Amino acid sequence: MFLLLGGASLEALTYKTYAQWEVDAVAVAWVIHTYIDKNADFCIVKKGVHIKDELSINTPNSRFRRTAKETAFESALRYYKINNACTQKVLPLVRVIEMAPWRKSEDLQVLNFEKDIVQTLEKKDIFATFEYIDQFCKKGQQ
Repeated sequence: MFLLLGGASLEALTYKTYAQWEVDAVAVAWVIHTYIDKNADFCIVKKGVHIKDELSINTPNSRFRRTAKETAFESALRYYKINNACTQKVLPLVRVIEMAPWRKSEDLQVLNFEKDIVQTLEKKDIFATFEYIDQFCKKGQQ
């Protein structure tokens, strides 16, 4: 059931990913929440549970998934045509974490970003993680 107000549905879309949140999938969810749909909700489901392709994040049939050439985050940025100072600050970190994890130890910023994301996810509040990314982007801008 959903409510209508001025012809628009108030029912929030729920985007899903499998198993547990990974940095790449979190970054996609942050893009959706920050730039596309403030009312969207996000959850994890057991692997194998069917998820509508358009609501999936980093699953085999998702439009936002890691491939050999790009992260799920990059695919979301490309799909939504988003490119700004914040996404450019986050992009290289996510790329190393997801595409070249053996290189994480070369950059303390990458290690700290991943550690901080994991710590916020332990709270089981994806929106706290989004707030962390927002604050990360603001660092050094004052």
